[in-house]
Amino acid sequence: FRVLAGIWPWGRGHIYLPADAGMVAIGRRAFLAEGTLRNALALPSPDIPDAVVMDALEKVGLERLAERLDGEGDWVDVLSGAEQQRFSFARLLLLRPQWILLGDATDSLDTAAADAMLALITQALPEAAIVLIGQHPGSAEAFDRRLTLHRATSGEVLLKAVSARRQAARTRRPAALAVVDWLRKGYGRED
Repeated sequence: FRVLAGIWPWGRGHIYLPADAGMVAIGRRAFLAEGTLRNALALPSPDIPDAVVMDALEKVGLERLAERLDGEGDWVDVLSGAEQQRFSFARLLLLRPQWILLGDATDSLDTAAADAMLALITQALPEAAIVLIGQHPGSAEAFDRRLTLHRATSGEVLLKAVSARRQAARTRRPAALAVVDWLRKGYGRED
């Protein structure tokens, strides 16, 4: 998920992603900017009509927030974890991306709510590709394809090797030998 979202700095290779405007990545907790609820919900396009915003809130079960659209607040503190996840799905309804990356985006919801949020998105955005990475408390029936990765025992060896290299890079290296200093001065020169 971090590689696809562009926030994993380790490793090499090429990953081809759709244009940024057509992709939204949502993690366990929604990014909720301080300010009005409207701006937090419709970021980066706060000029969405009220009726559309209220409809999205109603569809995800947050209709009680509709009267607070222009209210200011620190929404991370106001909304519970499950409400923040529902909020993220309302944002998807408003932004209508072509590619949706969900990383543990339903883990705070109960089974029925998690399945309902995925069903809502697949019905509202039938052309969107949805990639869910992580835990989903709902049914696996919601997915066309499923890829399960298992940790190989050789992976542990690789992690130990990476850890050893990092530790070696942090340790102080001993001073160069006198021979090396002598060679740096110029081999074979008479002083």
